Formats: sequence, C-alpha cells, structure tokens
Amino acid sequence: MRGTDETSGSLFSYVDLEERIPARHPLRKIRRVVNDALVSMNAEFDRLYAADGRPSIAPERLLRASLIQILFFVRSERQLMEQMQCNLLFRWFVGLGIDDPVWVATVFSKNRDRLLTTDIAQKFLAAILSHCEIAPLLSDEHFSVDGTLIKAWASMKSFQPKPEQEAAEPGGGPDDPPAPPPSAEAEPTETKPEPAPMTPPKPRTRNAEVDFRGQKRSNATHA
Repeated sequence: MRGTDETSGSLFSYVDLEERIPARHPLRKIRRVVNDALVSMNAEFDRLYAADGRPSIAPERLLRASLIQILFFVRSERQLMEQMQCNLLFRWFVGLGIDDPVWVATVFSKNRDRLLTTDIAQKFLAAILSHCEIAPLLSDEHFSVDGTLIKAWASMKSFQPKPEQEAAEPGGGPDDPPAPPPSAEAEPTETKPEPAPMTPPKPRTRNAEVDFRGQKRSNATHA
C-alpha cells in the first residue's frame, strides 16, 4: 500500500533531543567534558554577573554555542542562529529545548563578546585541559604533526646554496661557534648607498627537479 505524502501539524511535541542523538556520537564525549569544565567555573560566572536585573543568556550556553561554531566551521553568528533553528544536534549541544526560541544574532554576539573580554576564555580552556579525560593525553615530552609536512620540510630539493661569502664566514651554520663581536676600536666604515629594492620572485607551486647526487650539503653551505 502506498503511503500518503501529507503533512499535518502537531498540537504537542514529544521529541526528546537526548534520544535523537546517537549514543556513539563524538559530540557526546565532548559535551560531557565541556559540562564538567563549566561546572568547575560556576564561581567565576557568579562574580561576573549582577545579582539583580534582567537575566542574560547563560554563560554556559554562550560558550557551548561558540564551541559548536568552531567545531563545525560556521562562518558567522547569524548563520549559527539559522542552523540552531533547524539543527537538533546544535540545540542539544548548546542546551536549548525543542521549543526554546533561538537568540537574535546581534544579542548573542554582544553577550558573547562581553563574556570573552574577560579571562573566562583562558580559564575555560585551562579547565578542559585539566580534565581527568584530557590531561593524560597531553605531554611536554613530545608533539604531533602531520607527516606529510615533515617530508616537505625535510626535502633535499628545498636546500639552496648560500652565498660564498656567507658560507665562508665563521658561524655560518647552526653548529659553528658564533662570530666574535666587532671591536670598538675598529675603523669606521663608509656608509654605502642603499641598493634599489629587488622585485620579489614569483612564487612557485613546487620545487624544481634537482640532481644532487655526489654533492656535499650541510648547514654551513646550504639553507
């Protein structure tokens, strides 16, 4: 039997955002770490806001929304608000219910900027890095980079010969001792006129093919 393509509005909504998000979605672990960091900053938030007056946007939601904007490369706050109107994942991560109104983009930007002008952003990142699930992943003894970048930086084809005068001077290489400072009794040298500015070379898309077999290359002769 063919189903009908008819849309009827619902008087009540029974959508539970928690059940709409997959159990193994990576944002679940990120949100748990972020929430723990925000709970530890509760006293900092209390000192920033006055006890009386009209309630502002919750600082926890401001930081979650800013984080979701970074993670999903949303170009502007206005586009972020448009995404939160229809994206259940964004609503769940920020903490908005299915029926909660989305903020005006200018109001969100003003509240967010006022919050981040303090040292809250630095303390927020510090709280995340000190989390029990994140701290074991950090180390001062090593770092990680893309292997393709190392291969590009270490390419022998990128070595260019130094000028003969520079290569002959002591201290030309990083392993050589530094050159002694000039003597105070040295004769004054004549000032030479400044050379004409050189035209910048045209950028190349890749290094030219070079046959360097049989050549000796070191930091003293090449750079």
